[in-house]
Amino acid sequence: MDSSTHTARFQGTSLFYEEAGSRHAFDASILISTLLVFVAKGDGSISELETGKMLDMLTSCLGEGNAEAMQQLSSAAMTLANDKDIAFKLREIARGLSEDETERVFGLVLDLAMVDDVLDSGEVQAIKFAGQILGLSQDRIHSALRSLAASRGSSS
Repeated sequence: MDSSTHTARFQGTSLFYEEAGSRHAFDASILISTLLVFVAKGDGSISELETGKMLDMLTSCLGEGNAEAMQQLSSAAMTLANDKDIAFKLREIARGLSEDETERVFGLVLDLAMVDDVLDSGEVQAIKFAGQILGLSQDRIHSALRSLAASRGSSS
């Protein structure tokens, strides 16, 4: 919990994380793409609409081309399936985000969840998990979920 033992900063899409004199580089797109894939799969499958939205998000916010973004999403899906320590690794990357960067990533997650105008229980759980990975408070996560539910309910 001692934040003085590590520092982290983004340079482009790379997050440089320093701890106890050693420096590690993480690609920020790993965190973003993995959380996006996790939320998209929250309802059981990833739709074409969700895939298109994720590609748009990665190309616009990270400046990646479509081929690179698709490769990043494929890699994220495989990582989710095969890496038992992925939650810990993502949390370590997220620890280096500023408050604004954290909110930006969480905003991407929420935007993706809204793409098909259906928010099922699996997606709600995935959003909660993403918020926890990002280190957000339960109040912040639940507030976002209430806002999503209200925005969906306003069309009824």
